[in-house]
Amino acid sequence: MLETIHPNLLALTGALCSAIARMFYKSALSHLSPTFVTVLVNFISVLFAALFYFLGDGVSDWPIEGLLWFAFVGLVGSLFGRYMSLLSIRLTGVARATIVMQTVLIWSTAIAIIFLGERLSVGVAAGSLLIMFGGVLLVYEKEEVRKRIPLVYYLAPLLAAFSLAFTFLLRRYGLLLIPSSPLGMGVSNLTALVALSAALPFTDGGMPDTRETRGFLIAALGGVFNAGAVLCFWTAVQTGKVVEVVPINRLSVLFVILFSWLFFQRQELISLRVVLGGLLSVAGAYVIVVGH
Repeated sequence: MLETIHPNLLALTGALCSAIARMFYKSALSHLSPTFVTVLVNFISVLFAALFYFLGDGVSDWPIEGLLWFAFVGLVGSLFGRYMSLLSIRLTGVARATIVMQTVLIWSTAIAIIFLGERLSVGVAAGSLLIMFGGVLLVYEKEEVRKRIPLVYYLAPLLAAFSLAFTFLLRRYGLLLIPSSPLGMGVSNLTALVALSAALPFTDGGMPDTRETRGFLIAALGGVFNAGAVLCFWTAVQTGKVVEVVPINRLSVLFVILFSWLFFQRQELISLRVVLGGLLSVAGAYVIVVGH
C-alpha cells in the first residue's frame, strides 16, 4: 500500500506525524504517567499495524528468525532506547540530550555502510551534516550549557542514539526475511507493549484514574499520529536507503519547534539561532533529495 510512495517522502511524512504526536503527548502527560502513555501508544500502534496488514496483501510465510529480528527492534528501541533517552534528559537536560542524540545520523550512516553495503554520496553526506547541525542549533540553550555536567553522563544520550540507529539494521534484516512493514511494526510494538504492561503496576504510581477521560483521549490521538509515523518510517526503511531516510526523518526536531511555537505560544523559541537551524535543516533535506 505505502510501498508505492517514495521512501524519502514517507520519511518526511513520518517526521511530521511524529512531531504532531509529541504535541499530544505534551498535553496528555499532565494527566497520565509517562509509562501508561507509552503503553497506550504501543497498543494503538499494534492495532494500526494489524489493520494495515490485513488491508494489504500480507505475506505467506512468517519465519521465526524474521519475527525475532522484529521483536529485537521492540526491545532495543522501544524499551532500552526510550529508557536511555528519558534517563539522558534527567542527567544532562533536554537540550544537551537532544544535541547528543543527533549523532544518530552518524551511527546510522556508519551501520548502513558497514553492514548493509549502502553508498554515501557527497550530496547525502553534506545534507546529513546540515540537518544534524541544524538540529543542534534548534535545541541549543546557553543557560543549560553553562551548567557543569560530568562527562560520564553523556553516555546515556550516546547509548540512546546508538540503540536507535541499531534498530534500523534490525529492521532491515527482519524485512529481508518477512517483507511486511505492518507485520514488523506490529511485532516490535507488541513486544514492547507486553514488557511495559508487566512493569506498569510497579512504576509511575501504577494504573491511572479511569476518570481521566481527557488524558486518555489526548494520548490516544497522539498514539494515532505516532502509529502513522512508525508505519511510514518502517516502509521507508524497507523500500529506501537508510543513509537517506534517517536524516530526513530527523526533521521531526524542526517540526516540534514549529508546533511548540504555534500551539503553546512559546515565542522565545523563535530567534535568529532557531531560524538558522531551521534553514540548515531544510537545506540539508533538499540536498539529500537532489543529491542522491
